Amino acid sequence: MTNEPDPNDLPKRPAPFVPVLHDDATSDFVGLVLVRNHAERHGEVEPGLPVWILETAFAEDARERYEWMLTRPERWAVWARLAPIVGPEMLTLMMEGEQDEDVRLAAELQAQADRLAREARTVAAFSTEVDARPCVTLGRGSDREPFLVIAFEKAVERDRLWDWIRWQTHRFRGWRMLWDDKGPGALRRLIVKSMLHDEHRVREAGQALGGPRPLRLWDGGRRPG
Repeated sequence: MTNEPDPNDLPKRPAPFVPVLHDDATSDFVGLVLVRNHAERHGEVEPGLPVWILETAFAEDARERYEWMLTRPERWAVWARLAPIVGPEMLTLMMEGEQDEDVRLAAELQAQADRLAREARTVAAFSTEVDARPCVTLGRGSDREPFLVIAFEKAVERDRLWDWIRWQTHRFRGWRMLWDDKGPGALRRLIVKSMLHDEHRVREAGQALGGPRPLRLWDGGRRPG
C-alpha cells in the first residue's frame, strides 16, 4: 500500500492566462489584455500573445475592470477559450454582464449585512411572561436574552406599564445606553418615574381613564397632522 500525495502538497501550476493592465495615459494604448502566461512558477507572469484586448478611453475605466478581473481568476482560462469562439466584442459584453451581476450580488450582500447589523442593534420591548410571572422585557436583536426584565405579581400591573412603554420606541436605544452606563437599577427607576410623570400629565389633561390602567386608551401623545 502506497501513500498517495496530498493534493495540497503538490506545487501549484501558474495560471495559463492572466490579465495585464496598461494604464499609462501617456502611452499609445490604455486598456486591458488577457494574455497567455508562459511563466513556470505559480504567481509569476511571463506574458505571451494576447487572446483578448479591450482599449478604454480612460485609465480609471481600465483599472476598474482590471481590479474586478483579479477577483475572478477561475474565469481567466474560460474567457481565453471563449475569445476565438464568440469574438472579442461579444466576450467584452459577456464580461460586462458578469461584472454587473457581481456588483448586484455584492450590493445585495451588503444590504443584507446592513440589515442584520441594524437588527442586532435594535432594541425591542415585549409584554410577556417569564417563569409564569407577567413581565415587560427589553432586549436587543443580537442578544439571546433580554437585558431588562420587569416582573409583576399581577398581569394588570404589567399591562399598566405596557400601556405606556409601547409608545416609547424612540427611547429604547437611549435606555440601552443607560443600562450599559449605569445598570438595570437606574433604567428601572427612569422607566417607572417617566411612566408616573406621563400618567400624572394625562390625568391633568383629563385624558386618563379610571382604574389601574389610566393609559389604556392613550395614544402616546400623538396628534393628527
